[in-house]
Amino acid sequence: MKVMTHYFLSALLFASVLAGSASAAAPAAPTPFIALADGQGGISISRQGQDFMRLGLAAWGPNWAWTGLKGGTKAENRVASGMFSCAIGPATLSLKLAAQQTGPDTLQVNYSLSADKDADLTLFIAEVAPAAGIFKGGQLVAEMSGKSRTLSLPLPLGPVGEAVSVLRFRSPAGMEAVLRLEPPIDVDADGAARIVLARKRLAAGGGRDLKLTLTLPAAITWYASPAEIPDLDNMAAWYPWRGTGAGADSVLDMSGWLDKPAGKHGRIVRQGHQLLYQNQPIKLWGLNLCYATCAPEKPLAEKRAALYARYGINSVRLHKFADGPGWAGIQAEDSAAEYDPAGLDRMDYQIAKFKEAGIFVKLSAHFGTVSMGAADRRDVPYLDEFGQPQGRGGRVRAPHSAFFYSPELQRLQIRQMVNLLKHTNTYTGLTYAKDPAMWAVEIINEQSIFFYTSMQPLQKSATLRRQVGERFSDWLRKKYGTHAGLLKAWGEKALDGFQNEGFPAGEHLDQRNILPLGNPWYWDPAQLNGSQAFRRQRLLDTLQFLYELQCEAYDRYVAAVRAAGYDGEILGSNWQAGRAFSHYANLHADYRVGLIDRHNYFGGGQGRSFRSGSMLARAGSGMLSSGLQQVADRPFMLSEWIHVFPNEWGVEGPAIIGAYGMGLQGWDTSYMFQNGDQGTFSRQLGGSEWDVVAPQILGVFPAVARQVLRGDVQEAPPQAVRHVHMPSLFQGKLGFEDSVAQGYDDKELDSAQVPARALAVTRCVVDFTSAWRETPPFDLKPYIQGDVLVSATRQLRWKEGQTPTSGYFTLDTPATKAVVGFAEGQPARLGELTLTPRSRFAALYVTAVERQATLANARRVLVVALARARNTGMKIGPAGNELLNKGTAPILMEPVRAEIQWTGRPIQRVHVLNHDGQRTGKMLPVQAGRFVLNGETEQTPYYEIEF
Repeated sequence: MKVMTHYFLSALLFASVLAGSASAAAPAAPTPFIALADGQGGISISRQGQDFMRLGLAAWGPNWAWTGLKGGTKAENRVASGMFSCAIGPATLSLKLAAQQTGPDTLQVNYSLSADKDADLTLFIAEVAPAAGIFKGGQLVAEMSGKSRTLSLPLPLGPVGEAVSVLRFRSPAGMEAVLRLEPPIDVDADGAARIVLARKRLAAGGGRDLKLTLTLPAAITWYASPAEIPDLDNMAAWYPWRGTGAGADSVLDMSGWLDKPAGKHGRIVRQGHQLLYQNQPIKLWGLNLCYATCAPEKPLAEKRAALYARYGINSVRLHKFADGPGWAGIQAEDSAAEYDPAGLDRMDYQIAKFKEAGIFVKLSAHFGTVSMGAADRRDVPYLDEFGQPQGRGGRVRAPHSAFFYSPELQRLQIRQMVNLLKHTNTYTGLTYAKDPAMWAVEIINEQSIFFYTSMQPLQKSATLRRQVGERFSDWLRKKYGTHAGLLKAWGEKALDGFQNEGFPAGEHLDQRNILPLGNPWYWDPAQLNGSQAFRRQRLLDTLQFLYELQCEAYDRYVAAVRAAGYDGEILGSNWQAGRAFSHYANLHADYRVGLIDRHNYFGGGQGRSFRSGSMLARAGSGMLSSGLQQVADRPFMLSEWIHVFPNEWGVEGPAIIGAYGMGLQGWDTSYMFQNGDQGTFSRQLGGSEWDVVAPQILGVFPAVARQVLRGDVQEAPPQAVRHVHMPSLFQGKLGFEDSVAQGYDDKELDSAQVPARALAVTRCVVDFTSAWRETPPFDLKPYIQGDVLVSATRQLRWKEGQTPTSGYFTLDTPATKAVVGFAEGQPARLGELTLTPRSRFAALYVTAVERQATLANARRVLVVALARARNTGMKIGPAGNELLNKGTAPILMEPVRAEIQWTGRPIQRVHVLNHDGQRTGKMLPVQAGRFVLNGETEQTPYYEIEF
């Protein structure tokens, strides 16, 4: 059952009051806490714009079989009440729930559970989850029968106590939330507190009544249903989006910036940490197309190429085009290595149109492990060991990580790519291998032999267990000589320890049945020095052996692609593998191939674990933290990233990645993620969680793409360096501490010696060294001015926030100046310009229109002023990551108000542009170089300054 984590509404209400205007439904003054009944049995509590605590329900049948709950709550007289049910065997379990506010700082929730027949189950619980952002490092005090027990937060797996009457959740800062349980009841834990309404068996006619009383540290505003959440106070001023991405005489148009056709001067090549084209650095700014959308009908192919070029997109990642037949791509019906002729012809045409428009292509054939058809048994005769055929054509997909263990899978995936590279595109007259517009080939998407899935292929396939066991045993014999030598190095307890993971006992070197078992949890330094210390050497040997398998697979693939005549760039994969030892082993395997590519996401939700709020609150956070994986002498690429719907702060993504990633950090390539478009802007938000052509995303490209392709932001020197020596790594020696916080597709990296905040000030790299070197701590102090982080180049200034929806940065270059984020009323003095936002949140850009121009000599200057977007009638939950009402078309744009003061150059006119960048005939008054933007009046994000 989904339970939301909410904090956005608190910030919303605070902002409304501070602005002097609140909706009719909003309280007269903001309370510190907001509580919402989500209508699905969950209650979310936030404090001043930050997630605080959530209450929810969950049930498991016998043997931990997940059991979904049906039902919901409705609000009446400020009480959220309803009925939930689930089937466990022949029995139906029913739960009545009623929640209400009973005091200024108090909520009460009543549960009544019953069964119509005797029910065998594992657990039925009410869950209380304190938010890690506030409570991590705090304590839970459980009171029961005159005694108490104290546990650290987050809670470890296991029992908390029997007949517990009070739970006190205490944050490190001293805040306390008190939960009283009447009558006293058993409580377990697994991160959250699990209040046990039923365990093992619930008899017919029996049940459990429970009253929870939650007292918070301060006053609460209570919403008994999502419908009671107030609308944004200024929604009446939002204007409909009318942009199409087409039209002549557009100031936005960047198609003339792209050198046509793509590859006319030869290949893009890497030299050190840069990509070069015509012996000059090149930045690739693009997006993804996925599945069958890579092979559209010809009119759409033409429309897309034109749209992308106009918005400064000079490269496209074609992703998952060979993930299956039909909607899943252009595979033949019976084989992963063959192609449907009609589908391939359509993709040929799309590529030809991209090339003609000056757009380079990166090839990423499939999701990760190929979707195998019946004909693929000739390559992988044991494919049925991976599972029963599914879906169209009876496809079988091997588990994640299987590619690296299996020469047979490698042979199949190699044949898939080689067949494509040898194919001649009838519209270009070139094979894919010889076409320089095909600038990069990706070996495998989001895969590694070091993932948490590392053991699954060996669990699934007896053939792989035998093959890999024999190879690992031979590797160990070469290192240790005999079984006795192995036992001396490993210790006897290191053998036969993976029965819980489904692997039998009886391991012996002479039997050649020792398997390389592990995953990032086992290889984590905390485990190697703690719970797994008894088999530390086994795990380190496993790490090195798996690293060699991964390198071997990559080498085999690269050799085959080169033999097919392709001499462009190649990259391994694009996902991190835990932290520390497994992470850097994986990174080095990718490093050996060539480019470093990574993925990351931010925001969103729909029940997933994405982070809410804004990346601007913390410098170097979110997607930007991926830069901690940049290697000193390799180009760096982020080939999937976006703020995931319904996160509202998406415009900050291109702004941050464009300025700090592609600029300060010197990244070379960016591909925002999406599944498809119709060659125009989206008509409605939420058609996909990943939507690059949403107006608040693509709408800022005319400013950010200019800044990126022109190279406005200077690259910093690599001053924050972490040293990694691979032989030492395999001995369990790294030299610094780092961390990875992984959600669903979102992740955040950090390091003790080089904190993620360093990404806001200087270039951060990993240096693979030939000898052991210590990693000195990076000192941020020289880059801090007051409460602002100033980049080494002096062009970027990041003021971090105090809440999840606060913070901003400024950009000051000769050709582009900007202020992005929550900077209302803060004058940004950027050389000859002063930009003063008068809206709570905005991305405000001033950029020279012409490629060779600066703001000092440009004839025309583009002003872009974008904020949030919502569908008509759309409503988002307080955390900003739960869609309560999707709404309908048209998309509405939040108007931006700002003042711009320009000294030193007399402005002739300021034209108001329409949403396609064409002049409307309206002009803004200019007085002494000062003019005011009022998006509510002008109903546009675009303006043109004429000199």
